Amino acid sequence: MSVTVGRPRGGQQAVTAIHHIDDTVDELIERERALSALDAALRRSSEGRVRMVLVEGAIGTGKTALVWRFLEQAESSGVLCFGVHIRPDERSLSVDTLDRMFRNVAVPHLFRTAVARRLSALRDGCGADGPTLVSQLTELAADLLDLAESVPVLLVIDDIHHLDTDSLHALLHLLPTASAGRVLVVLTADESRQPLDWRMPTGLLMRPNFQRVVLNRLSEDGARLAATRRLGEAAAEALPADLVALSAGNPLVLEYLSRAYEATGTGYPQGYAQAFVECLRRCPPETVEVVRALAALGEQATPELVAELAAVDRVDVDLLPLTNAGLLDGQSFRHPSAARAVLRDMPAGVCAGLHRRAALLLHDEGAPALDVAHQLIQADEHELPWASELLLDAAGEALALNRVGLALECVKLAGRAERDPVARAVVDARLSRLEWHLKPLAAARHVQSQLKDGAAGRLSARDTLDLAWRTAWFGRIDAVEPLLSAVGRTPDGGDVNELVRWLAFTYPKHTFSRGPVTAPPSSAQAEPWLHSASSLAQGLIGAPNDQGVADAERVLQSLALDHESLWSGETAALALLTLVYGDRLEEAVAHADRLLDEARDAEMPTWHAVFRAVRAEALFRQGDLPGAYDEAVTALAEIPVQGWGIVVGLPVGCAVNAAVRMGDLSAAKRLLGSPLPKSALRSRYGLHFLHARGHYRLAVGLPQAALADFLACGSLTEGWGAGGVGVVPWRTSAAEAWSRHGNPDQARRLLRDQLAMLPPSSGRARGQAMRVLACVSRDTRRPQLLTDAVDVLKNCGDKYELARALTDLSVALRQGGDQLKARRTARRALHFAKAAGARPLCDEAALYDQEAKAARLARDEDEKLSLLTGQEIRVAALAVEGDTNHEIAAKLYITPSTVEQHLTRIFRKLNVKRRDELPWQLDTWSA
Repeated sequence: MSVTVGRPRGGQQAVTAIHHIDDTVDELIERERALSALDAALRRSSEGRVRMVLVEGAIGTGKTALVWRFLEQAESSGVLCFGVHIRPDERSLSVDTLDRMFRNVAVPHLFRTAVARRLSALRDGCGADGPTLVSQLTELAADLLDLAESVPVLLVIDDIHHLDTDSLHALLHLLPTASAGRVLVVLTADESRQPLDWRMPTGLLMRPNFQRVVLNRLSEDGARLAATRRLGEAAAEALPADLVALSAGNPLVLEYLSRAYEATGTGYPQGYAQAFVECLRRCPPETVEVVRALAALGEQATPELVAELAAVDRVDVDLLPLTNAGLLDGQSFRHPSAARAVLRDMPAGVCAGLHRRAALLLHDEGAPALDVAHQLIQADEHELPWASELLLDAAGEALALNRVGLALECVKLAGRAERDPVARAVVDARLSRLEWHLKPLAAARHVQSQLKDGAAGRLSARDTLDLAWRTAWFGRIDAVEPLLSAVGRTPDGGDVNELVRWLAFTYPKHTFSRGPVTAPPSSAQAEPWLHSASSLAQGLIGAPNDQGVADAERVLQSLALDHESLWSGETAALALLTLVYGDRLEEAVAHADRLLDEARDAEMPTWHAVFRAVRAEALFRQGDLPGAYDEAVTALAEIPVQGWGIVVGLPVGCAVNAAVRMGDLSAAKRLLGSPLPKSALRSRYGLHFLHARGHYRLAVGLPQAALADFLACGSLTEGWGAGGVGVVPWRTSAAEAWSRHGNPDQARRLLRDQLAMLPPSSGRARGQAMRVLACVSRDTRRPQLLTDAVDVLKNCGDKYELARALTDLSVALRQGGDQLKARRTARRALHFAKAAGARPLCDEAALYDQEAKAARLARDEDEKLSLLTGQEIRVAALAVEGDTNHEIAAKLYITPSTVEQHLTRIFRKLNVKRRDELPWQLDTWSA
């Protein structure tokens, strides 16, 4: 008889009638029914008839758990039990296997002596094969029958599928053949590379006392029911559908998945990887080798390549154990975590050797360089003669796919393969360039060695220009000058003046020379984006103008970030800043958003952080203080502060400015403590930091210290002449500090200079200057100046600066006596201050609004009181003090009836109904 438990699969044949269980609800119960079948076989054998049961099924369907559970139950009921598990590496039935079967079992001395004699004969004879093995196994079978006369015997041999065909045939002689005897033999086998029927002796399969129990995988509903019983009803309702599908009905895999899901809620793929490795350990060595080759080759795996790498004939045959278990989908992993787990489970040296062989195989097959490089990286192999060139080619392929991290790994390994100093310098330059895109701080550590390569003439013009850029980024001004000379001596160096122009904008107070030029400049530039970068920098040195903005727009529309050029990102950042400094803030934000997407897709986190910092500055100038603060702080978190180099002044300055205007002075103070390179304060990025620190000092009541910061900005840009007005409005801020310091004359001089330098398009800076000028002007001029400032700021889109101007205007109007207009203006100021997120300005505008409201109420009351006659005012005043009608009549020498008539007219004129509603001002009026 044969019993199949679980969902039957096509092609499975039984020797006798097979009982299939299709009822989903009963699938799990049938696993208990299989155990009951073993119990029934044990009872029949105990009655004196030898029985044999073969439990079959795929890996993980529970055969081993079933039979060893059965053995424990039988042992507890007084059955003498022997059991052994055949390991995957045991291909033949060895003496050690037999020794493990009969060892540590309490048996009569006579039987133990007989077993020891049989095993000794096998050791001394021809080992575990040949006629000696057959004869000794036959005698052992007879010994078991003799033993069974006194006690029922259970013999369990687990995983017999690992044995080769000869051993399976030899095993037949160990199994008692006599029909009379209290012996039960239980065997287990996986569905292996070859069906067991093909290898088992026909005589065993046809015995009338032979029974097969087949455990199949669960159906989808059965698997969900099993997970429900494992996790409980509540958790099962939220069970992801892909968890059940991933298990493919394999009970072992389902148990691992459920356990991982129960522990993490989302990490069940990790459980799948653990289950896969556990099942793989139960497979034959050929299957293990094929699966490892499959994992190592990844997407490049084909049956032919896998077979060659694993040194097998038929991949599909060797994968049958895992395919039948539902762990593979054909010849593919059902989840990528399984492939990673297979490789991690290998010894490091073995795994490296596998990847090296895969690299050689793919290289010989003419596979793409990136596929071969992946294997070389995993193997840490760089000694092959063709490795360096291939790795550099692979880096280019990786960059075309925006996989900068992989390109970086390729170049690193190629660098280790190079022995020639010149070639090594070229590779190192490329490595540093790629490292900067991902980890600028790591790239900084290579600057010194590359400066030596530059001095030795090992770098090309383009590599030297990139090195100059990175050297300037990290504030090494002293090292830039020799690089200028190096570029000037290079035939393809292009125009060194381009680099000098860019440096003059980056470090305003430093004077750079071209250095000696010993070769004529080439007509073609080594760095294609250098000209655009220097032109934009030159435009920023001057006052913002429409031509510069148009040039920036053209650059941004045509520019694409280039992994092999740092100048492409620098050009994009300069173009964005041109729009920001030129008050084209909406356009700047739109272009920044596009560049942020491009930098993210291109795996350029450093440029992503820089573009986010510029976007934060644009939001700040639009008056979106919370947005600017969040963007700047997020940018600072994207790369380490030390990795920002001198550029850190831009995001820190923006965040501090926003925090001060939002009223969060503690956050501003914390940000000002950020570590800044000393050279940062000598760069244009230092302008943003100094300007922001000055406004923080103004906010905490230190106008003299603030003035020092603002004047330091002016000193830094003095080489620019009239330029720099768009970077930070330092003159306007210094004028505000002079005003707070009690020197309005100096403030007015600075403001006149600022307004004279500003082009007509600089609406934001002009509006700021006019607002501060109003503060230091005569009272009669102040309303008009502020009105003009409001008109200018309305068009530039800065909500915060507009709110400030409106607040000051409301005060000026109130002081000038126009209370109604002052109150309306204060309300407008409050609206824009709230939109900007400026809490202190909100409080200030609200205060002015409340004062105006109180003044209006007082004026309204005065107008009402003017309607009363003198006698009515005296009567009302005494009523406010709480006097009765008789007391008022006595004090004013009139009758109570007259008092009553006066109060009636007073209530009507003042529009009140009771004495307690009379205005308190009556007391003053009566006086």
